[in-house]
Amino acid sequence: MSDATNDWRARTRTALGRGETVIGTFVKSPDPAVAEILAGAGFELLVADLEHSSLTVADVATIVRAAEPFEVAVMARIPAAAIGEASRLLETGAIGVQVTDVVDPATLRELREATRFPPDGRRSLALTHRDAGFGRIGAAAYLERARARLVTVAQVESRAGVAALGELLASPDQPDVWFIGPFDLSTDLGHPGELEHPEVQAAFDEVLGPLGDAAARIGVFVRDAADAAAWRARGASFLLLSSDVTLLAGAARSTLAATRSGLNP
Repeated sequence: MSDATNDWRARTRTALGRGETVIGTFVKSPDPAVAEILAGAGFELLVADLEHSSLTVADVATIVRAAEPFEVAVMARIPAAAIGEASRLLETGAIGVQVTDVVDPATLRELREATRFPPDGRRSLALTHRDAGFGRIGAAAYLERARARLVTVAQVESRAGVAALGELLASPDQPDVWFIGPFDLSTDLGHPGELEHPEVQAAFDEVLGPLGDAAARIGVFVRDAADAAAWRARGASFLLLSSDVTLLAGAARSTLAATRSGLNP
């Protein structure tokens, strides 16, 4: 049995391949204690959000280290303009990259080339980084491990992305997951945050139909348990539930409100 087969970081890719539900959350804080708490809480995946935070590649390495004792994998979300950073992010031990607002096949090609080694891509090989044990893992073994665990995610979150979906799905450079960004899509449609608006719901259906026909793995951001159940019923299996900041803020508000209510019945 190979090291790649034994690698717990490959569980996410394996679970997605089987159609199993994967529940993760976004991490925006660089504090390793936050990632450690979330990993210990039982999330199956943490996604370091380099789009909507001040996180850096170095912060991702810290988040990966904090989650490792719980065998919880970490991915990184980046804008399309930052795909060139994919290799450095993967070298921290992150298992994959999630790219925002994909609107053309060229971005899918860039994502494939940046995350896969030749002959499948153009990622540069080095072994002097933590994901390769700083040289403890040989080249052949490392390439096998990297291939077995890699997860790539492409987000559809704009009218341009919805319009281009047919062309995107015809590309040979398919990601492992197609991810719907409901808030950005609702904003681009002129209904910011109104996820139940008929036009927004129609756009979701416009995305879900072709993805379902293509038997694609579908991911989405979900706000709470009810939202997660509704999206799972619509075919999504890669569910990113809230974020570290939102979970903390929500718990703080609800606990404080309950406390004040109890003191002032």
